[in-house]
Amino acid sequence: MGRYFKLDIANKKYRSVLLLSYSIIAIIAVAIVITGVFAWFNSYTQKVVYDMSMVQLQNLDTTFTNSIDTCRTQLQTAWQDSNIKQHIYTQNESWKNENWIGSYFQRLCVNNGFAEYICLFRNENEFRYYGWRYPSEAEMQQIEQGVMETSNDMEQFIIHTDTRSNLCIFFTERNAMGEKPVRGIIYSLDLDALEKTLISQNVEDTTLLVYKSDGQAVMKGKLSGEQQDEVWSYLKGGDFSGGSRELLLNDSKYLCNSIYNDSLDMHFVMLQDYHIMQTKLAEIKKAAFLSVIISLITALLLAVFLANKLYYPLEDFFSRIGSGPELIPGNEDYSKKQAEITSDKIISQIHMMSQQYHSDKILGYLGGNEADAVIPPVLRLQDRTEHCILILFWTDEHVMDSRITQDIHQTLDENHSGCKISSFSDARASWTLMMIKEPVRIGMLSDPDRIAVKLSEECRQIQKTVPVRIYYAVSGLISDENELRPAFRDLQTLQKYHLLGRGTSGMTCELLNDGKENAVPRKIYEGLLSNIRAGKTQDSVESISEILDELSGYEIRKVLLFLSDLCVQIEQCIMGCELTGRQRQEKYLDHYVKITSLYDKSDLEYYLKHLIEETCLENSVFQEKTLRMNMLDAVEYIRKHYRDDDICVELVADQFHMSVSYFSKLFNEYVGMTFPEFINDLRLTYASEMLRSNPEVNIKRVAEACGFGNTSYFSSQFKKKFGISPSAFRNGR
Repeated sequence: MGRYFKLDIANKKYRSVLLLSYSIIAIIAVAIVITGVFAWFNSYTQKVVYDMSMVQLQNLDTTFTNSIDTCRTQLQTAWQDSNIKQHIYTQNESWKNENWIGSYFQRLCVNNGFAEYICLFRNENEFRYYGWRYPSEAEMQQIEQGVMETSNDMEQFIIHTDTRSNLCIFFTERNAMGEKPVRGIIYSLDLDALEKTLISQNVEDTTLLVYKSDGQAVMKGKLSGEQQDEVWSYLKGGDFSGGSRELLLNDSKYLCNSIYNDSLDMHFVMLQDYHIMQTKLAEIKKAAFLSVIISLITALLLAVFLANKLYYPLEDFFSRIGSGPELIPGNEDYSKKQAEITSDKIISQIHMMSQQYHSDKILGYLGGNEADAVIPPVLRLQDRTEHCILILFWTDEHVMDSRITQDIHQTLDENHSGCKISSFSDARASWTLMMIKEPVRIGMLSDPDRIAVKLSEECRQIQKTVPVRIYYAVSGLISDENELRPAFRDLQTLQKYHLLGRGTSGMTCELLNDGKENAVPRKIYEGLLSNIRAGKTQDSVESISEILDELSGYEIRKVLLFLSDLCVQIEQCIMGCELTGRQRQEKYLDHYVKITSLYDKSDLEYYLKHLIEETCLENSVFQEKTLRMNMLDAVEYIRKHYRDDDICVELVADQFHMSVSYFSKLFNEYVGMTFPEFINDLRLTYASEMLRSNPEVNIKRVAEACGFGNTSYFSSQFKKKFGISPSAFRNGR
């Protein structure tokens, strides 16, 4: 059969075969691409629609939350205003103060954009309304009933009338959590205006809704009341965590997505018209299909081009074979050189990876505590009749450059002939560990004085070629593998002398026992703790350097333990902070780990400074909060006892453990008037209520009941406050 079926690639017919093959491959490839693209496009489109919906819902959630938080901030700011606070607590009926409050709240509502009015109430029977619109009787009843049914200020409630719906948020004062509010401020927000502000009304295929957890619609979008209830019923029974869900509403199909805000206790819902989305997607698919057809035609033209490009070089190839010239001219030396360079790079990378793995294994063993861990071969001594010394090198920078490590290794290798030099470095550490090992019979490492002189000379030699200062710590002679781990830990401890500014080039383990043997006395930091408790931040920070200088005379291990205990003592200076035994131990260990991971004295000073500043700041905040609470308690105490004959500033100041002058200053700042003015204002307000409710009462008896011992003084003060005498006020003139 081979006689009748023979393909000659140098023949013209081969060009047609190539063209047909490329065309078939191109058509099959494009068909596969079309199928895959459209399948991927459908799933990708659904994911994109879902992701865009969730982004829009999250944006609505964030915008709505920010608007509510802004309103709450405005209420808190208004509550702290001295005029409003005086009006609420003292029941001051001054027309001037009343006019100022009305103007203030009206400006607040107008500037807000969707707030209509504000309700200010002193108790559950006295509500006053301010703003650019006055509420109806039905709105007032719903507001006054709704706020009294709340248990905390994070709730919101909605009031409804025939023409409008309002969302009410509030800031109140309660006797205890869960109880009815005693006094406060209520913000009434027009939901229609809020919806127009937050949501664009020109989007045809999207409807955004907001529901409270009880099903009330905060934002109703373009839906009717029945449609809102239907969406809420569907929302309660659906799981929206996996993606969009389909909803049939008035014979129209919608894609529904929802998220829940637990802080506001509200559901944010997005409905997307399925028909409009499908229409848009059909247009996109049409454009994509047109692009694929163009790609198919391009592929066919490319097949023709490739068939020609392959055929003619093959024809030339066979003609060259027939004529006998060189097959492929080139430069053989150049090719070999490129191959050698590539091989060197690969070998170098493999060597670096192997070296790092080897170092990690050695350092992991030396830093570990497992008694049954297998010792790496490079650290074995006894079975090979060898001994060694360990040297830890580091610089005055926070990193150990690999080039410096290479210089150190090379210098040690040149100057210690007959010894084996091994280096181990951790990419996360700022030091390099060197091990010099030799057979015991040689004995070059047995003389510590000779080793010290040699290492000092080598360090000076290395120092000439590197831009940073080099430090090192050397262990004693090690003949037993069990001494390797303790020696390594001692070298790491020696490095910590940098924390006290005592790091020198050429430290030995004998330095660890050089210092006062006694424990560091706590009296060193007593003055620091006293300054922190007194709030003297600057003095405390300035004493850090003196304390560290004083610690430099003690053993470094004891210093590290002392500093950890000092940090715990500083944290315990925070007012109201009482640590249990377990908490204290956890903080102690946490500070020890952090301190031992520091690099030098400047790091340690910054660590202690930051801890002291944080402690002083927390104390300042705690004191400010305590003073505010004391002032509120003092006002409440005065309101209960202002009619007592013996009420005076000295009595109240003593009640709250303050000096009279300090209490008077704070009271004037927080209340906005002096102590006698506040007492007089309360007494005169009470006197006006007595005169109004009982016209037959005697003026003298009223003065005595209100705490005034002198009737004429009472009359003069009453006229000064209300503009008329007590008798005229009683008679209604």
